[in-house]
Amino acid sequence: MSLSAADIPDVPTLQAIGNRRSIRYFDPDRRVEDWKIQTMLQAGRLASCQGNINATQAIVVDKETSDLWDEIEECVSGFNVQIINQSSHLVFWLTNLNAWYGRANDGLSSLALSGALTKYHGWNYDFTMTQTVPRLMSFPTERTENLLRFETGQAVAQAMLAGTSLGVGSILIAFGRKPGGIEKAFGLPSNYRFTWGHAIGYALEDAKAGGQRPRMKFEKLFFKDDHNTPLMPDPAVDAALKEKGMIQEQAPLAGRFEEIEQLAERFSRDPGVVSWPAREIERLMKDDDWDFGPNIRKRAEQVLAEGDLPDYPEEMKETFKKLMEEHGLDTKKYLGE
Repeated sequence: MSLSAADIPDVPTLQAIGNRRSIRYFDPDRRVEDWKIQTMLQAGRLASCQGNINATQAIVVDKETSDLWDEIEECVSGFNVQIINQSSHLVFWLTNLNAWYGRANDGLSSLALSGALTKYHGWNYDFTMTQTVPRLMSFPTERTENLLRFETGQAVAQAMLAGTSLGVGSILIAFGRKPGGIEKAFGLPSNYRFTWGHAIGYALEDAKAGGQRPRMKFEKLFFKDDHNTPLMPDPAVDAALKEKGMIQEQAPLAGRFEEIEQLAERFSRDPGVVSWPAREIERLMKDDDWDFGPNIRKRAEQVLAEGDLPDYPEEMKETFKKLMEEHGLDTKKYLGE
């Protein structure tokens, strides 16, 4: 096709952030256009990366042309099989550790030529070559991997937002059923790390996917000057962000559960959603860390009123306690006395 700038929708960044959802129901009969995939990858390519070393790479897989699809399907977690088989493409995001060790010199040089590294900040050639580059190249692999996987995450986030702006749905999915299976399927060298599987396609569910997912409260996640002082949000700012479409109505929106039932019937899948025990729902709704709006509280009341909920697995209590205590967590909050 002949593409012009006029064919690309102009969606404000804040609106795209608000519109983004993890789409779990894709239209199997619609294929994402190549130009939109290219746009998403360009967005990832332009993400921030330390030293301009470009460690993030990706493999785009089309199930209609891939010879590896069956092998890939064997690796995906069971509850994601339906997702990938309804998606248009899979993007396998990779982190190339050797970029750090082999491209640091060229990356920094490209930044200097671009006008990014200046003497103003203390850069000079001798120090860079005798101190900075050797120090970077001496980092242990574990440290390098942590740094670069973070950068890959930034690239993935930008790709997803670009896709949202173009009407393309995304979800990141786990491939933990067969550890190392993806690396083997693609024959990846040992310096590559498979970071995320990314399914893309056109949403078969409503694009709002039942509403914006609830998150923990702003002041429970962000702090001012130290780690003990909550950073309180300004209500006026939040109100403005709602007008801009970044903060949207929380899930579940009216009709969401009816939509789930219809989709299940269409593809002959089990209907309904998973329920937690009553004591767990009641505990969660009382947890002051969460920013729960009226929709999800109403849903919780409905589920509790309907009853027929599972029992709490008391036999797992000691296991949960042990795992939490290993990480220094106060088990009373989650497990009671």
